[in-house]
Amino acid sequence: MIHSAVILAVSSPSHQSQLTYNRPHTMLPALGKPLVVRLMDFLNRAGINHFNVIVGEQEGALVSYLNAHWLPNVELEFVVKSTADSLSDVLAEIARSHDEPFFIASYNSFIHANFPRRLIKHYSETRHTCDSLILSGASSSLSRAPHNSYAHTDGHSVTEISSTPPAHRPLALIDFALAGRDFTRYLAALAPTPVGAPDKTLVHIISDYLQTGQPVSIVEAAWTLQVQTDEDLLALNKYLLAESQDAHILSELPGTVQIIPPVRIDPQVSVGQHACLGPNVYLERGSSVGNDAVVRNAMILDHAIVPAGERVDNAIVAPRVRIPAIDVRSRS
Repeated sequence: MIHSAVILAVSSPSHQSQLTYNRPHTMLPALGKPLVVRLMDFLNRAGINHFNVIVGEQEGALVSYLNAHWLPNVELEFVVKSTADSLSDVLAEIARSHDEPFFIASYNSFIHANFPRRLIKHYSETRHTCDSLILSGASSSLSRAPHNSYAHTDGHSVTEISSTPPAHRPLALIDFALAGRDFTRYLAALAPTPVGAPDKTLVHIISDYLQTGQPVSIVEAAWTLQVQTDEDLLALNKYLLAESQDAHILSELPGTVQIIPPVRIDPQVSVGQHACLGPNVYLERGSSVGNDAVVRNAMILDHAIVPAGERVDNAIVAPRVRIPAIDVRSRS
Protein backbone atom coordinates (compact mmCIF):
# COMPACT_ATOMS: atom_id res chain seq x y z
CA MET A 1 0.00 0.00 0.00
CA ILE A 2 1.12 3.58 -0.68
CA HIS A 3 1.13 5.84 2.37
CA SER A 4 3.37 8.78 1.36
CA ALA A 5 3.33 11.71 -1.04
CA VAL A 6 5.72 14.45 -2.05
CA ILE A 7 3.91 17.71 -2.77
CA LEU A 8 5.57 20.31 -4.97
CA ALA A 9 4.28 23.46 -3.26
CA VAL A 10 6.68 25.94 -4.84
CA SER A 11 4.86 28.45 -7.04
CA SER A 12 5.11 27.40 -10.68
CA PRO A 13 6.51 30.02 -13.09
CA SER A 14 3.85 28.98 -15.61
CA HIS A 15 1.04 29.76 -13.14
CA GLN A 16 -0.02 33.32 -13.94
CA SER A 17 -2.41 35.01 -11.51
CA GLN A 18 -3.56 38.52 -10.70
CA LEU A 19 -4.57 37.40 -7.20
CA THR A 20 -1.15 36.85 -5.64
CA TYR A 21 -0.56 40.40 -4.39
CA ASN A 22 -1.47 39.23 -0.87
CA ARG A 23 -0.96 35.42 -0.95
CA PRO A 24 1.23 32.90 -2.77
CA HIS A 25 -0.06 30.75 -5.62
CA THR A 26 -0.33 27.71 -3.36
CA MET A 27 -2.72 29.58 -1.04
CA LEU A 28 -5.20 30.69 -3.69
CA PRO A 29 -8.73 29.74 -2.58
CA ALA A 30 -10.30 26.44 -3.61
CA LEU A 31 -13.74 26.41 -2.00
CA GLY A 32 -12.78 27.27 1.55
CA LYS A 33 -9.26 25.82 1.53
CA PRO A 34 -5.93 26.72 -0.05
CA LEU A 35 -5.30 25.25 -3.50
CA VAL A 36 -2.57 22.87 -2.38
CA VAL A 37 -4.64 21.65 0.57
CA ARG A 38 -7.42 20.59 -1.80
CA LEU A 39 -4.91 18.43 -3.65
CA MET A 40 -3.65 16.95 -0.39
CA ASP A 41 -7.25 16.22 0.65
CA PHE A 42 -7.70 14.08 -2.50
CA LEU A 43 -4.58 12.10 -1.63
CA ASN A 44 -5.54 11.74 2.03
CA ARG A 45 -8.87 10.21 1.03
CA ALA A 46 -6.91 7.64 -0.98
CA GLY A 47 -5.01 6.58 2.17
CA ILE A 48 -2.02 8.92 2.11
CA ASN A 49 -1.12 10.00 5.63
CA HIS A 50 2.51 11.09 5.30
CA PHE A 51 3.36 14.21 3.29
CA ASN A 52 6.70 15.74 2.39
CA VAL A 53 5.77 19.28 1.35
CA ILE A 54 8.39 21.14 -0.69
CA VAL A 55 7.87 24.85 -0.10
CA GLY A 56 9.57 28.02 -1.29
CA GLU A 57 11.24 30.52 0.98
CA GLN A 58 8.13 32.74 0.90
CA GLU A 59 5.61 29.96 1.71
CA GLY A 60 5.45 30.53 5.46
CA ALA A 61 1.68 31.09 5.31
CA LEU A 62 1.17 27.59 3.91
CA VAL A 63 3.32 26.00 6.61
CA SER A 64 1.37 27.87 9.31
CA TYR A 65 -1.98 26.86 7.80
CA LEU A 66 -1.11 23.17 7.58
CA ASN A 67 0.30 23.07 11.10
CA ALA A 68 -2.70 24.87 12.58
CA HIS A 69 -5.72 23.84 10.53
CA TRP A 70 -5.21 20.61 8.66
CA LEU A 71 -5.99 17.04 9.66
CA PRO A 72 -4.59 15.73 12.96
CA ASN A 73 -4.04 12.18 11.68
CA VAL A 74 -1.39 13.06 9.08
CA GLU A 75 2.35 13.41 9.38
CA LEU A 76 3.88 16.49 7.74
CA GLU A 77 7.48 17.16 6.85
CA PHE A 78 8.46 20.46 5.24
CA VAL A 79 11.43 20.87 2.93
CA VAL A 80 12.40 24.43 2.05
CA LYS A 81 13.62 24.83 -1.53
CA SER A 82 15.59 28.03 -1.97
CA THR A 83 16.23 29.59 -5.36
CA ALA A 84 19.74 28.11 -5.21
CA ASP A 85 18.44 24.56 -4.73
CA SER A 86 17.57 22.29 -7.65
CA LEU A 87 14.43 20.18 -7.62
CA SER A 88 16.57 17.16 -8.46
CA ASP A 89 18.66 17.63 -5.32
CA VAL A 90 15.59 18.15 -3.12
CA LEU A 91 13.86 15.02 -4.46
CA ALA A 92 17.09 13.04 -4.11
CA GLU A 93 17.35 13.98 -0.45
CA ILE A 94 13.73 12.96 0.20
CA ALA A 95 14.26 9.65 -1.62
CA ARG A 96 17.34 8.90 0.50
CA SER A 97 15.32 9.50 3.67
CA HIS A 98 12.27 7.49 2.55
CA ASP A 99 13.09 4.24 0.77
CA GLU A 100 9.49 3.55 -0.19
CA PRO A 101 7.10 4.30 -3.05
CA PHE A 102 5.35 7.67 -2.96
CA PHE A 103 3.14 9.97 -4.98
CA ILE A 104 4.66 13.09 -6.53
CA ALA A 105 2.16 15.85 -7.27
CA SER A 106 2.24 19.55 -8.04
CA TYR A 107 0.03 21.89 -6.01
CA ASN A 108 -1.91 23.03 -9.11
CA SER A 109 -2.51 19.66 -10.85
CA PHE A 110 -6.02 18.32 -10.45
CA ILE A 111 -7.80 15.20 -11.67
CA HIS A 112 -10.92 13.34 -10.55
CA ALA A 113 -10.86 12.68 -6.81
CA ASN A 114 -10.95 8.90 -7.36
CA PHE A 115 -7.94 8.86 -9.70
CA PRO A 116 -5.26 8.38 -6.98
CA ARG A 117 -6.89 5.05 -6.12
CA ARG A 118 -6.64 4.01 -9.77
CA LEU A 119 -2.89 4.67 -9.71
CA ILE A 120 -2.54 2.67 -6.49
CA LYS A 121 -4.51 -0.20 -8.04
CA HIS A 122 -2.31 -0.16 -11.16
CA TYR A 123 0.80 -0.16 -8.97
CA SER A 124 -0.48 -3.10 -6.90
CA GLU A 125 -1.18 -5.11 -10.05
CA THR A 126 2.18 -4.43 -11.73
CA ARG A 127 4.79 -3.93 -9.01
CA HIS A 128 5.76 -7.60 -8.91
CA THR A 129 7.07 -7.30 -12.46
CA CYS A 130 7.84 -3.55 -12.63
CA ASP A 131 8.34 -1.45 -9.51
CA SER A 132 9.17 1.68 -11.45
CA LEU A 133 7.32 4.88 -12.30
CA ILE A 134 3.65 5.38 -13.18
CA LEU A 135 2.69 8.63 -14.88
CA SER A 136 -0.71 10.24 -15.38
CA GLY A 137 -1.99 11.58 -18.68
CA ALA A 138 -5.25 12.88 -20.11
CA SER A 139 -6.59 13.47 -23.58
CA SER A 140 -9.11 16.01 -22.27
CA SER A 141 -8.09 19.21 -20.47
CA LEU A 142 -10.31 21.67 -18.64
CA SER A 143 -7.50 24.24 -18.51
CA ARG A 144 -7.39 27.33 -20.69
CA ALA A 145 -3.60 27.24 -20.98
CA PRO A 146 -2.10 24.83 -23.55
CA HIS A 147 -0.12 21.79 -22.44
CA ASN A 148 3.51 21.49 -23.45
CA SER A 149 4.43 17.91 -22.48
CA TYR A 150 2.98 14.79 -24.05
CA ALA A 151 3.57 11.08 -23.55
CA HIS A 152 4.20 8.86 -26.57
CA THR A 153 2.96 5.41 -25.66
CA ASP A 154 2.90 1.78 -26.64
CA GLY A 155 -0.05 0.39 -24.71
CA HIS A 156 0.54 1.40 -21.08
CA SER A 157 4.28 1.92 -21.66
CA VAL A 158 5.77 5.36 -22.23
CA THR A 159 8.32 5.42 -25.04
CA GLU A 160 9.02 9.14 -25.24
CA ILE A 161 8.11 12.51 -23.73
CA SER A 162 8.02 15.51 -26.05
CA SER A 163 6.42 18.90 -26.54
CA THR A 164 4.70 17.61 -29.68
CA PRO A 165 1.53 15.53 -29.27
CA PRO A 166 1.69 12.15 -31.03
CA ALA A 167 -0.73 11.48 -33.86
CA HIS A 168 -2.19 8.50 -32.01
CA ARG A 169 -3.60 8.72 -28.46
CA PRO A 170 -2.18 12.12 -27.46
CA LEU A 171 -1.93 12.20 -23.67
CA ALA A 172 -0.98 15.46 -21.99
CA LEU A 173 1.25 14.71 -19.01
CA ILE A 174 -0.05 15.64 -15.59
CA ASP A 175 2.27 16.57 -12.70
CA PHE A 176 0.83 13.66 -10.76
CA ALA A 177 2.81 10.41 -10.63
CA LEU A 178 3.45 7.37 -8.48
CA ALA A 179 7.13 6.71 -7.90
CA GLY A 180 7.95 3.02 -7.41
CA ARG A 181 11.09 1.80 -5.70
CA ASP A 182 13.17 1.68 -8.88
CA PHE A 183 12.50 5.37 -9.51
CA THR A 184 12.99 6.43 -5.87
CA ARG A 185 16.35 4.62 -5.84
CA TYR A 186 17.25 6.36 -9.09
CA LEU A 187 16.51 9.69 -7.42
CA ALA A 188 18.52 8.76 -4.33
CA ALA A 189 21.55 7.97 -6.50
CA LEU A 190 21.51 11.24 -8.47
CA ALA A 191 24.71 13.25 -8.33
CA PRO A 192 24.41 16.82 -6.98
CA THR A 193 23.44 19.39 -9.57
CA PRO A 194 26.49 21.42 -10.69
CA VAL A 195 26.60 25.00 -9.45
CA GLY A 196 25.03 27.30 -12.01
CA ALA A 197 23.20 24.54 -13.89
CA PRO A 198 19.56 25.33 -14.74
CA ASP A 199 16.93 23.85 -12.48
CA LYS A 200 15.04 20.91 -13.96
CA THR A 201 11.28 20.53 -13.80
CA LEU A 202 9.63 17.27 -12.79
CA VAL A 203 9.01 16.46 -16.47
CA HIS A 204 12.72 16.94 -17.25
CA ILE A 205 13.68 14.62 -14.38
CA ILE A 206 11.24 11.99 -15.64
CA SER A 207 12.58 12.36 -19.20
CA ASP A 208 16.11 11.74 -17.95
CA TYR A 209 14.93 8.61 -16.17
CA LEU A 210 13.20 7.39 -19.31
CA GLN A 211 16.50 7.71 -21.18
CA THR A 212 18.08 5.14 -18.84
CA GLY A 213 15.88 2.47 -20.39
CA GLN A 214 13.91 1.79 -17.23
CA PRO A 215 10.22 1.01 -17.85
CA VAL A 216 7.74 3.82 -17.32
CA SER A 217 3.99 3.24 -17.53
CA ILE A 218 1.04 5.61 -17.74
CA VAL A 219 -2.58 5.55 -16.59
CA GLU A 220 -5.09 7.69 -18.44
CA ALA A 221 -7.32 10.07 -16.50
CA ALA A 222 -10.69 11.14 -17.85
CA TRP A 223 -9.61 14.79 -17.66
CA THR A 224 -7.08 17.11 -16.12
CA LEU A 225 -7.36 20.63 -14.77
CA GLN A 226 -3.95 22.24 -14.50
CA VAL A 227 -4.53 25.54 -12.72
CA GLN A 228 -2.37 27.89 -14.75
CA THR A 229 -4.62 30.96 -14.90
CA ASP A 230 -7.28 32.65 -12.81
CA GLU A 231 -9.90 31.31 -15.20
CA ASP A 232 -8.66 27.82 -14.36
CA LEU A 233 -9.06 28.63 -10.66
CA LEU A 234 -12.67 29.64 -11.31
CA ALA A 235 -13.22 26.38 -13.24
CA LEU A 236 -11.79 24.36 -10.32
CA ASN A 237 -14.10 26.04 -7.83
CA LYS A 238 -17.09 25.31 -10.08
CA TYR A 239 -16.03 21.66 -10.22
CA LEU A 240 -15.68 21.47 -6.44
CA LEU A 241 -19.11 23.05 -6.02
CA ALA A 242 -20.60 20.49 -8.39
CA GLU A 243 -19.09 17.74 -6.22
CA SER A 244 -21.05 19.36 -3.34
CA GLN A 245 -18.92 17.99 -0.49
CA ASP A 246 -18.19 21.50 0.80
CA ALA A 247 -21.08 23.47 -0.69
CA HIS A 248 -22.16 24.85 2.69
CA ILE A 249 -23.66 28.11 3.92
CA LEU A 250 -21.72 29.05 7.05
CA SER A 251 -22.88 32.65 7.55
CA GLU A 252 -26.24 33.86 8.72
CA LEU A 253 -28.20 35.36 5.81
CA PRO A 254 -31.32 37.56 5.64
CA GLY A 255 -34.46 35.60 4.89
CA THR A 256 -34.94 37.55 1.65
CA VAL A 257 -31.72 36.23 0.06
CA GLN A 258 -32.33 33.83 -2.83
CA ILE A 259 -29.93 30.87 -3.06
CA ILE A 260 -29.61 28.83 -6.26
CA PRO A 261 -27.36 25.82 -5.46
CA PRO A 262 -24.58 24.96 -5.50
CA VAL A 263 -23.23 27.76 -3.31
CA ARG A 264 -20.47 27.94 -0.69
CA ILE A 265 -20.49 30.82 1.80
CA ASP A 266 -17.69 30.97 4.36
CA PRO A 267 -18.16 32.25 7.91
CA GLN A 268 -17.99 36.05 8.42
CA VAL A 269 -19.55 36.93 5.06
CA SER A 270 -22.03 39.79 4.77
CA VAL A 271 -24.97 39.49 2.34
CA GLY A 272 -27.61 42.18 1.93
CA GLN A 273 -31.37 41.98 1.63
CA HIS A 274 -32.89 40.51 -1.58
CA ALA A 275 -29.49 39.45 -2.99
CA CYS A 276 -29.51 36.50 -5.40
CA LEU A 277 -26.59 34.04 -5.14
CA GLY A 278 -25.95 31.13 -7.48
CA PRO A 279 -25.54 28.88 -9.13
CA ASN A 280 -21.80 28.13 -8.79
CA VAL A 281 -20.90 30.86 -6.30
CA TYR A 282 -18.19 30.91 -3.65
CA LEU A 283 -18.04 33.77 -1.14
CA GLU A 284 -14.78 33.76 0.78
CA ARG A 285 -14.51 34.78 4.43
CA GLY A 286 -14.51 38.58 4.76
CA SER A 287 -16.35 39.29 1.50
CA SER A 288 -19.53 41.36 1.15
CA VAL A 289 -22.51 41.37 -1.23
CA GLY A 290 -24.89 44.34 -1.16
CA ASN A 291 -28.66 44.59 -1.25
CA ASP A 292 -30.34 43.42 -4.48
CA ALA A 293 -27.02 42.26 -5.98
CA VAL A 294 -26.95 39.23 -8.29
CA VAL A 295 -23.91 36.92 -8.22
CA ARG A 296 -23.64 33.90 -10.52
CA ASN A 297 -20.77 31.59 -11.56
CA ALA A 298 -18.35 33.63 -9.51
CA MET A 299 -15.86 33.84 -6.66
CA ILE A 300 -15.96 36.85 -4.33
CA LEU A 301 -12.72 36.91 -2.36
CA ASP A 302 -11.70 38.17 1.07
CA HIS A 303 -12.41 41.92 1.54
CA ALA A 304 -13.99 42.19 -1.92
CA ILE A 305 -17.31 44.05 -2.15
CA VAL A 306 -20.14 43.63 -4.62
CA PRO A 307 -22.05 46.91 -4.28
CA ALA A 308 -25.81 47.04 -3.92
CA GLY A 309 -27.78 46.45 -7.11
CA GLU A 310 -24.84 45.16 -9.13
CA ARG A 311 -24.61 41.97 -11.17
CA VAL A 312 -21.54 39.74 -11.34
CA ASP A 313 -21.46 36.76 -13.68
CA ASN A 314 -18.55 34.47 -14.65
CA ALA A 315 -15.93 36.35 -12.67
CA ILE A 316 -13.52 36.46 -9.80
CA VAL A 317 -13.87 39.62 -7.73
CA ALA A 318 -10.98 40.64 -5.48
CA PRO A 319 -10.32 43.96 -3.73
CA ARG A 320 -7.87 45.10 -6.42
CA VAL A 321 -9.08 43.34 -9.55
CA ARG A 322 -12.05 41.77 -11.30
CA ILE A 323 -11.35 38.91 -13.71
CA PRO A 324 -11.85 37.53 -16.33
CA ALA A 325 -14.98 38.53 -18.31
CA ILE A 326 -17.03 40.62 -15.94
CA ASP A 327 -20.65 41.55 -16.41
CA VAL A 328 -21.32 44.24 -13.83
CA ARG A 329 -24.44 46.33 -14.46
CA SER A 330 -26.67 48.38 -12.21
CA ARG A 331 -30.13 46.96 -11.93
CA SER A 332 -33.01 49.24 -12.67
